[in-house]
Amino acid sequence: MDLEGFEELASFSHPEIDNSDDKFEDEDIEEIIFLEELTNQQFLGQTVLKQRGENTCPFDILPEEIILKIFSFFTLGELCGHVALVCKMWLHYSRCPLLRQKLSFWDRSIESSLVEISDIIKSNFPLLRDLCLQPKMDLTLHGCRLLAQSCPHLQKLSLSFCSQVNKSIIDQFVTFCPKLRDLNLAGCGVTDQCLDGLNKVPLRRLNASHCTKLTDDGLKFLSTECYQLCHINFDGIQWITHDAITVLVEKCYRRLECFGLSFCTSLTDQALEGVQNMKNLVSLTLKKGTEFSAKALKELFEHLHPQNSGSATGLLHVSVAECTNLNDEAVNALADSCRNLQSIDISWCWEVTDAGLERVINSCHQMLDMNICGAKDFRGNPLKKIPQQMSRLRRLDATQCNLVPDELLDELVSIMPQMTVINYYGEEVYPLKYIDGSHIIKDGTWCT
Repeated sequence: MDLEGFEELASFSHPEIDNSDDKFEDEDIEEIIFLEELTNQQFLGQTVLKQRGENTCPFDILPEEIILKIFSFFTLGELCGHVALVCKMWLHYSRCPLLRQKLSFWDRSIESSLVEISDIIKSNFPLLRDLCLQPKMDLTLHGCRLLAQSCPHLQKLSLSFCSQVNKSIIDQFVTFCPKLRDLNLAGCGVTDQCLDGLNKVPLRRLNASHCTKLTDDGLKFLSTECYQLCHINFDGIQWITHDAITVLVEKCYRRLECFGLSFCTSLTDQALEGVQNMKNLVSLTLKKGTEFSAKALKELFEHLHPQNSGSATGLLHVSVAECTNLNDEAVNALADSCRNLQSIDISWCWEVTDAGLERVINSCHQMLDMNICGAKDFRGNPLKKIPQQMSRLRRLDATQCNLVPDELLDELVSIMPQMTVINYYGEEVYPLKYIDGSHIIKDGTWCT
């Protein structure tokens, strides 16, 4: 593939786009291993090595490992469109397989066949670790076999919203990608039987969001057979019962870090008693828990306090949307136990008032994303403390908060223009161009 054609491909392979919302925690280890593999391959040609030896540029005489580490901060598009054009030496560096370990077709409008993608990987991505295919891509068994064979180092795979995903297709990647540890099957029509082979790979993360054909049996299998699994997303899957949660807690309570379930209508306080034992959780989603009592929710957050759990950080992400019995007392326990919280979703929790919201704002100074959608009793006064108490906040969703004045949101976004604020109508609030007559003080503080 020539440089022009590769640039077009690279524009759709932006390393900073992460559709799974998760990142490997041990990338450096794998990079060291790969670097050792490359060391014996005489990466630079003799001509370039001679040029490197004669070059007096301080940058070019740095060790290759350091140069590659510096170039690793460039996107694939930047490497091909800018770095490669500087000189012959940088052109060779830009083609290093170490800098081409992630490939995404997520936003690509032109559909490529699996055979074409396999050829691209063999030619330009021999050490590929992270592959994201187009949503709704046409998958075939033969094509998936070729694709899996072309990337033996693959660790992270996204097949989200590809309707043809079945057991045979998953088995191809299990067979030919033995290092697979992160699998995104969101929106696929997989059944419990499709998961049977996942215990053959060191799977750590599974996104099965909105795989509506999965049941208790699938969650039980993952809990008992996938011994390294620490991230499970079952968001959008209905009818998960207490039986499956019991098995999950029994088998995974020591290692589980992230757990998501959005249809908790079949669960009761008994399930929350089990979740209390998941001491290493950093992300917890329990939506539509209409049968959860405020007392049980309060006790859950108290048990997950770092002093009780031994966790270094405590929960960083919590979503208890539509847990209709959640009240101020439970929210206070959440805020006190999760001081490092970065995102919270308490949308449609009608029993929470300004008092609970104020405790969150006063306690959780690392917050980046806060969703208070549908809170009918919020009047919004605590939001005035956000610039001082939550200076890192980047998103506030106040959709359907009918008592929160639009003027207050206007003032807030004018003081913090870097933040996205959503108003009652679900529309983004933009900073005021003219502040004459408003109640905003230009130094970034609220007037009284």
